[in-house]
Amino acid sequence: MHLFNEAEYYPLPEGIFEKYQFSSVYVTSPVYFDESFFLFETDSNVGNEPDTVLPVWFVPIFESEEKYIEKHGADQFEDLLFETDELVDFNRKPLI
Repeated sequence: MHLFNEAEYYPLPEGIFEKYQFSSVYVTSPVYFDESFFLFETDSNVGNEPDTVLPVWFVPIFESEEKYIEKHGADQFEDLLFETDELVDFNRKPLI
């Protein structure tokens, strides 16, 4: 079961991150970690819990970055994410 899809963005509710002018959150893999972190498999079978967990990041993005995703696709936007070290800085400038 997936509640959010990777490589998609979701609009932020009004007032959230308003101070920083972000418009949405982009769902991605944790880009600052080794690929082994992208998928967590458990050996416990407890109730209805999934055996595999996909950790995701919700990266706040600007409207210009949304437009870039629409025009160039998520793969090219992901390339930009891998090249920056400012994703955890809410005062960052738009990548585009």
